[in-house]
Amino acid sequence: MSEKTPFPENVPGDFYVEDGCCLSCGMPMTEAPELFAYAPDGHCYVKRQPSSAKEMWQMIGALTVQDVDCIRYKGKNRVVQIRLIGVGEGDQCDHLPRDLKSLSDEVKADRSGLK
Repeated sequence: MSEKTPFPENVPGDFYVEDGCCLSCGMPMTEAPELFAYAPDGHCYVKRQPSSAKEMWQMIGALTVQDVDCIRYKGKNRVVQIRLIGVGEGDQCDHLPRDLKSLSDEVKADRSGLK
């Protein structure tokens, strides 16, 4: 997988919005308004990383409603990776280990009816 470039306004941390990807859809704000903001050019970014279980679920919710898969997870926490796979967002993880990549592919196939 090629490295994705985070939008410069993202705060440091495991979640980020990819540079040049945002369509200003507003969807992340519906799920996690405390965690996202918009730059003057309309590009969204992660303004604050999740710091509680509730905020983690809000962030995961934002990944599930985004229009063009701009929100990504670059961390290596298996619990977070498995949660993202479980909601069908495994492709948004930058560093899935081989075993979880296989699981993500299976979940995606199940969800699309290909299996």
